[in-house]
Amino acid sequence: MDPMLAESRFSTEAKKNKISEIKAAAILSKFEISMMVGPAPGLKETVDDWGDTVDTWDFTKMGPFFGTEIKAVQPLNYGQYKVGKKAAEADLRQTEMSVIGKEHEKSVELQTYYYNYLLALEMNRLAADAKKQMDRAEEKLEEALDDDDPNVSQTDLLRLKASRHTLDEAIIDAENGLARVKLAVKFSLGLDSNETFAPMDTVLAERSEYFPTLDEAKELAVRHHPDLKRLNAGLEARQYQLQLAEAKLGPQFFLMGEFTYVKSWAGNRTAVQKNAFAQDAVNKISGAIGFGVRYNLNFWRSWSSYVSARTELRGLKLKENYASEGILLQMEEQYIQTQGAKAKLESLRSSLRASESILKSAAMKYDLDPSNTSELVSAYKDNLMLQKSYYYAVCKYNIAFAELISRMGLSLSEYHQLDLGK
Repeated sequence: MDPMLAESRFSTEAKKNKISEIKAAAILSKFEISMMVGPAPGLKETVDDWGDTVDTWDFTKMGPFFGTEIKAVQPLNYGQYKVGKKAAEADLRQTEMSVIGKEHEKSVELQTYYYNYLLALEMNRLAADAKKQMDRAEEKLEEALDDDDPNVSQTDLLRLKASRHTLDEAIIDAENGLARVKLAVKFSLGLDSNETFAPMDTVLAERSEYFPTLDEAKELAVRHHPDLKRLNAGLEARQYQLQLAEAKLGPQFFLMGEFTYVKSWAGNRTAVQKNAFAQDAVNKISGAIGFGVRYNLNFWRSWSSYVSARTELRGLKLKENYASEGILLQMEEQYIQTQGAKAKLESLRSSLRASESILKSAAMKYDLDPSNTSELVSAYKDNLMLQKSYYYAVCKYNIAFAELISRMGLSLSEYHQLDLGK
């Protein structure tokens, strides 16, 4: 898996954790329990200067001590919680759409590598087949020379050998091209050096998917394009953030409760030990519950946050006005390019058929008259160049169609599931 794409997918986890955090804070946003144990002095009765009997610390009679304190706060601003949760959910959708857009870009990249790989295989096969045919013609010419055919001369053989440089260049280019594409595929897929890539297809052929009309392509882009969905999610998130900033301009209400319990078993506490809730200078039990209001007196800071959220929302609304049109224009531009690539492919296919007929005719003439090498070599060259141009056109169209699917806002599997044209 591509590490950058994996990192983008992982970014959604932070957004999901934020939503979980908001949900967790809705009930008892503060709930703390603290406990402490340790030694405590005992108590003894003494008479003060006024003649009153009072309890004083007796450090000669130490004993164990236990204390606990519980504090809880329950927010009452349910509206703020609801708006904050919706804002976080919209922000998550925005991030998810961004990841989907990157996945579509990666899909186009991988399809580009895939079809270039098949193109390199075709060029390799094409060069090998041409070499085989050229060797066959050369052998036939040498046989004719050995048989002292009067229609064949040594010059014909030399002329045929002199024309092999075109074939040799094609073979070298095909081998180098295949090696480069293999390296690119390994890097893109993150394969180890000992791993190999095996394509599902073995020949480079024109894509068989339904070619949509321009109106169909526009409709698909409006419905599915992740950038438009990301913009809508961003607008929704900014609207909720504005509502949240507006709500924070006012006070926040909450319920608060507190409970404290302290118990000591130090010396001279026989009576106290029988009553766990008896109170004295050390032992105590207390609690409180009430309704609270919190208001941020730094009003200008809250107001600045509100103005900032409002400005971001207005900026996104302005972007919304032209974003849809821009995406459709980009898609239409790619549609025109793909349509042109398809038309060029059809033209080359017709020319290739004619070239193959010419090559067959030249081969038949050569079988009858081996001295006629120039016509055969010329036909081979023309056919070789046309086949090369044809396969390049197939590759270009297939890649352009992959880009068109992406511009329509779909992945390859999603496009196949639409069953268009049926």
